[in-house]
Amino acid sequence: MHDDSAAAAPDVARVPSQIGEPAPRRRSLPRLLGAFLRDVFRTRLDKSRARIRVVAFGFAAIYCVVGGRLIQLGMRPDTPDTFKHVAAEAAAAARPDIIDRNGEILATDIRVMSIFAEPKRIIDKDEAVELLTAVLPDVNARELRDRLSSRKGFAWVKRGVTPKEQEEVFRLGLPGVGFLPEDKRVYPNGPIAAHVLGLTNVDNAGIAGIEKYIDDQGLGALHGAGFNLSAADMKPVRLSLDLKVTYALRDELLQGIAKYKANAAAGAILDVNTGEVIALASLPDYDPNTAAAEALDKDHINRLTVGVYEMGSTF
Repeated sequence: MHDDSAAAAPDVARVPSQIGEPAPRRRSLPRLLGAFLRDVFRTRLDKSRARIRVVAFGFAAIYCVVGGRLIQLGMRPDTPDTFKHVAAEAAAAARPDIIDRNGEILATDIRVMSIFAEPKRIIDKDEAVELLTAVLPDVNARELRDRLSSRKGFAWVKRGVTPKEQEEVFRLGLPGVGFLPEDKRVYPNGPIAAHVLGLTNVDNAGIAGIEKYIDDQGLGALHGAGFNLSAADMKPVRLSLDLKVTYALRDELLQGIAKYKANAAAGAILDVNTGEVIALASLPDYDPNTAAAEALDKDHINRLTVGVYEMGSTF
């Protein structure tokens, strides 16, 4: 008896302690899944944040480099090569001569000097405007001040100045003001065949007549691509016109206007065998050397090519 009770005592003593211990709690499947997903999302979010930081730092570095380079270029003065390139593009390009059927020159280029300015090098803009307009009275002071106040590295002061004007501006000794040679179109015979030849603008580009036709045939594209050829490199454009016959025709028309007190007159002489135009004149005409604006006047149209007439009036 003693042995059995003694042997059972330890088991009885352990029962209360086993009953008092809390039973392990089992976590449900949804909670486990939710915890797993939270860990996954947290890990991916951490990785995404790191990538975003790297990308943001890369863009910031690129912007800093580009911005610094732009500031450097903006503060650096134009190099001589850069300025020469800009000036060469601004200068009027050469054009081929226009001659009549006998080789007489109808239109050609001459070399003239033009005055330009480098606004960045001009310290006192008002003083420069005052001095320049004093020797160049036909230059508008307000427009010149606006050009000199711009941030551009090149600005025109006046195109095609006379030798006297060039000398007077040279004596001023203004820093940032210089001279640039360029080509200017001239018509030695004045208004003779003006409607046929047409005219050019201040940049020596054709805007009417044969001059515009020459540009449309490829000269304008060459100039636009940077090929500034000299007149010696280009073959003259030969027309079917005869300068002497054209002069005689115009003179007859002038006499007819004076005799009959007419407002206008026009005439043409053709080669009956080939259909070539030997002479053509329309009055009133204009001198493309000095009165280019008159070419746009309705009274100065070419009445043989633009005028509209009833059929009964042509016979």
